[in-house]
Amino acid sequence: MDKREKCSYFERLIKKNGQCDSLFIEQYLNGSGNELEHKFWSEKSSSRLCFDLYSWLCLDCRIKNFQFEKKLPGVLWKKNLSAAPPNMDVYFEIDDKVVFIESKYTEKASWKYIKKENIDSNGNYPLSEAYWGDSFYKSSKLTPPERFYGYEKIANRFREFCRSIQNSIDGDRTHASELQWFDPKQETCHLFGIIFYILFGCKDNKFNDKTIILSNNVWKCIDSNDNFDVENTIVQVFKEKSEEMLNEIFRVYNCKFIFEHNSIQDDVLNGKFLNLDFESAHLFGLDEKISVKDYILQKYRCTKRG
Repeated sequence: MDKREKCSYFERLIKKNGQCDSLFIEQYLNGSGNELEHKFWSEKSSSRLCFDLYSWLCLDCRIKNFQFEKKLPGVLWKKNLSAAPPNMDVYFEIDDKVVFIESKYTEKASWKYIKKENIDSNGNYPLSEAYWGDSFYKSSKLTPPERFYGYEKIANRFREFCRSIQNSIDGDRTHASELQWFDPKQETCHLFGIIFYILFGCKDNKFNDKTIILSNNVWKCIDSNDNFDVENTIVQVFKEKSEEMLNEIFRVYNCKFIFEHNSIQDDVLNGKFLNLDFESAHLFGLDEKISVKDYILQKYRCTKRG
């Protein structure tokens, strides 16, 4: 990326997000991923794609609290100290919905299915032990319920979920090459953050009676055998089991949870995602009106994952 284009992005990043006095650059700097250090400027940057794709939404009068790099509660490592709080790429509220988006470009997650150093003593490939471990986690002195903010029932239910998902991963390695866009470990971390973000908000009646959506919106790489028909795969299992678990937890607040996945080209840009009109949208922060859809399809052309 040349200096002129980089300066243009900085000018857009330091504009107010349309709803409050905060700047988008502050949100990226406050995130845990150091996105603006290297990742945002990479040829295959998912964070820059995310910014180009969604930043215009802050100007939609129906949308509230739009934010990039939304930091959610993480599993507790010590009292009042969490370990690696999960960041959501995009967060906003619209109508009666609370929306969390994990946005991906060409990231390849298949290594999480097969990397040998992830094998435990039982020969499994575990999700993070912080969520499912029976005893203390590494140097943490907290018990499982303590790591879950004292919610023992949620801790037990979440640990059951993790073991179930791990068994599904172990049984679905034949689909690994087709599902490189899906990262069950990362999505499990996001589920944890969403659970406690919503629970803490419901204490003040903030999210009661809302529909909570976690949407995995992914660039479809046509030369990487990407499969978005997830029937009978780990993705379908993850959807069914996560919806079952979170709807049990949120039932007392009359909240409904939905997990979904979308192809950016086929679903997001064509208005199938929340019926948002990406086709008529213009890039945020520019004097010239440039179509979001046209720009994305022209600028982002990777056809292979990884």
